[in-house]
Amino acid sequence: MILLTRWLAFPLLIVLFNTMAVCAQTSFLDELRILTQPDSFGDQDVPQTFSFAANVSKDADDVEASFWANRYDLTALEPEPQFNPPLIPDGLPKESWTGRAELDDPTAFAGFDTGCTTDIDCCDAPLIRYRTTCFQGAQAAYGVIPGGDADGLGIKTLDLLGTFAVPFGSMDHVISFTPFFRMDQLNAVPSLDVPDSLYETGVKSFWKKVQNERLTMMVLFTPSVRSDFQSSQQALKLFGMALLQWKLVPEKLSMTGGAVYTGRQDYPVLPAMGLYWTPSPLWKLDIQFPSPRISRRLLKDGDKSETWAYLSGVFGGNTWAVKRASGQDDQLTLRDLRLVLGVEHLLRENRGVFVETGWVFSRSMEYTNTPGQIDFGDAILLRAGIQF
Repeated sequence: MILLTRWLAFPLLIVLFNTMAVCAQTSFLDELRILTQPDSFGDQDVPQTFSFAANVSKDADDVEASFWANRYDLTALEPEPQFNPPLIPDGLPKESWTGRAELDDPTAFAGFDTGCTTDIDCCDAPLIRYRTTCFQGAQAAYGVIPGGDADGLGIKTLDLLGTFAVPFGSMDHVISFTPFFRMDQLNAVPSLDVPDSLYETGVKSFWKKVQNERLTMMVLFTPSVRSDFQSSQQALKLFGMALLQWKLVPEKLSMTGGAVYTGRQDYPVLPAMGLYWTPSPLWKLDIQFPSPRISRRLLKDGDKSETWAYLSGVFGGNTWAVKRASGQDDQLTLRDLRLVLGVEHLLRENRGVFVETGWVFSRSMEYTNTPGQIDFGDAILLRAGIQF
């Protein structure tokens, strides 16, 4: 079983030439799925409810990066349809729909401005994800990796973050700021000499500008403190990324490429590249940095909600400044590979819930001032979160 799991995981991870090794924060991985969002509409005005944008020139340009899956849809600024389509399992032919006789009655929609020509189109109405305020939402997530045997390493993780967006005139030029806090509680035998808890706190700044119909530029910069809050030596870490996105086939296939500075001891600088393919509204193949992911839509309720199942590969781990039991300052690096299966229920305006489970393998730790690394056995992962 373990060999089969690893055989399935490695093709996902190797596609990007190991560029997934950038960060352990799964919430951070989700944030970057902004790269996979649908086409933007650069000539759309910023909503007047963005009060801070009242004096911004309309000739400037947009989008925003919030945490979750990834999760800002530029179509959110379009007028809401006046018709609410039924909740229908994806993939079922129209003739199999039951309990909604009006779907078979071509006159049933008379008087409604549905904004679409067929009921299928209505069911595929984009999910409204933006909020028309500066505050774009918050997320809380909690995950557990049990320690396993007596020499294992157990980890309990808490993630908290909130996102604020500032558009510059239209939705093709936006900068966002995401203050965040992460705590990893470690459960290990004293001989491993690891802290009880590791922390990271900082602000993620994301900038994106659509240059033309095909080319988009993106920059992410994250200064943070990563430490056990006992050591301050080299506790300030920087993460930086610059990417170009090129649309090979509009609304279907995009390619990204660039470079990443990770702030880690083991992988300080990496190339970043990948592909994003949407063969149909039911499937998303996100084979790109920092985490390949295949998603299948299960349910959709018009522009109100969507439910997705997904399989993703993740290179976990990070580097923290810590104080050893001897009082010596050092750098601790944890790393692992993960194959994650999850379900997420997305609601409009960046709200929703998710649950995940997965297999964690190739686990290890090492100190900068102590040669060699310590390996751990495989473990399971359980994680859940809420967006509000």
